[in-house]
Amino acid sequence: MSNATLPAIGIPVATRQVTTPGGDHVQYVGLDVGNGDNTGSRSVFDRGTIPRSIDPGVPVRPIPADFWRCGFAGVGAGLVTADLTLLQTGAGMTVSQAGGNLVIATGTTANAETVIRSNRTFRGGLAKRFKMILSQRIANQTFRVELADLVGDALAYTINSATSVTVSFPAGTNPFTAANVGQSMRLSRIAGAAGVPGRYAIASVSGDTVTFTVAGWPATGTGTLSLYGRNAMWAEYSGTTATNAIADAARDGWASGNTTLTINTTASPGHVLQLTTDTLSAAWSDALVASATAQQWTARGNRIENIPDDDVELYLFIVVQNGSTAPASTTTMTMGYVQVEMQGRQKVRIATSDQAGATQGVPVNVQGVVPVSMGTNTPQLSAGTNRAGFVAGAGIWFDDTSTSLAANATFTGTSRDLTVTATATAFANAATYAQELRVSAEADVSGTLWLEVSRDNTTWRRVKAVPTAAVAGGGHYAEIVHRPSWRYARVGFTNGATVQARLTVGSVLMAA
Repeated sequence: MSNATLPAIGIPVATRQVTTPGGDHVQYVGLDVGNGDNTGSRSVFDRGTIPRSIDPGVPVRPIPADFWRCGFAGVGAGLVTADLTLLQTGAGMTVSQAGGNLVIATGTTANAETVIRSNRTFRGGLAKRFKMILSQRIANQTFRVELADLVGDALAYTINSATSVTVSFPAGTNPFTAANVGQSMRLSRIAGAAGVPGRYAIASVSGDTVTFTVAGWPATGTGTLSLYGRNAMWAEYSGTTATNAIADAARDGWASGNTTLTINTTASPGHVLQLTTDTLSAAWSDALVASATAQQWTARGNRIENIPDDDVELYLFIVVQNGSTAPASTTTMTMGYVQVEMQGRQKVRIATSDQAGATQGVPVNVQGVVPVSMGTNTPQLSAGTNRAGFVAGAGIWFDDTSTSLAANATFTGTSRDLTVTATATAFANAATYAQELRVSAEADVSGTLWLEVSRDNTTWRRVKAVPTAAVAGGGHYAEIVHRPSWRYARVGFTNGATVQARLTVGSVLMAA
């Protein structure tokens, strides 16, 4: 017998390994309700059998999701919230809060970089959302929101050349070796020489120094910088298209390469971008900032590799960066909120349930449109006299004419393409051929309703003609029902010897 403590709730328990009738060794847990030293009263399972439903147990509940949301209700210059820290305001940039939003103006200084970081970290299965509005999309500007690990702050650097920078760690703290060559991370918060923030790869490691291959830096100089994002998942807005975003994920310095996502728009009123990850994959989706009666999220992209491990602590970073070429004008970023939920990976898979004494499949209700493909066990209807559902036939109705005719005058209708592929009022399936054409005419005096068909829409042949018949208490009526075999058809009416006071001709094409 041994003592243990249940995680999170700290209840002393006693454990015992027993052998089941089948020979399996199983460890069971019972409450130690005495002194916690295995001397008090216990509910251990001394029978050496599987516990019964009446045996005492410990009530448990799943740990709830850890939900963090940062709004920007405060008003004023700078960052007015306790959830984030403004680490750096780029040259020529401004940061403020107004109207419940975080507002950053980019200015036009090349390589200027504003960096904001959360005061806490996140890990494991995550869901992240944020609302974004950009006043414009122009070249040489990047707006990025990412979850990323922090490698080091205020690290000294020395520029070797425009393409090489060496970063020094305090003695004995360098986390990298030659095995890390080729891995990438972000060089950020560059103070001193006019370095270019960006994601760069390790070129070499020596003692407490790491040399990175960079681009566009000055030839010489020193200063300090931060390293972050060896493990990360990000979405950024760069380029001139308001309906594009860029996303990727990195694990241990390796990434697949940015993917361009098609999004709703960053123009006002903006969109909400969502990242969800269970540490096995990551997916991005978005929705417009507008009320709707249905689910709004639209899948935009995913990653199934290079996802950060679930034990890596990730900060939330908000970064606004100008390019090495100064942008043409100032852009205003308005962020309504940002939130992260640590969901854990408490997945549930229900295979069967007990029903009426037999094991049965669990019924599942599915919301939304789900594609269904039939395999070998195609369902069949049982024989019977009851109605089995209802399928409506698609059709197109035409109001051919309501203009009265003079004596012996003729109306010739519009040519109809019975394949219905080039009309503004097409069937639900534009490739559906009309199965039946129904035409009718009603007038106050007698006449003849007729139908002509054509194979080329030029040469017409009259194939049916029906004289109107007097209707008791009404006027004169005729109708034609035609199953097409030629591509084109048109309806017409020839009046009799008396001037009409009214005429109505209509037709309908039926798909089924």
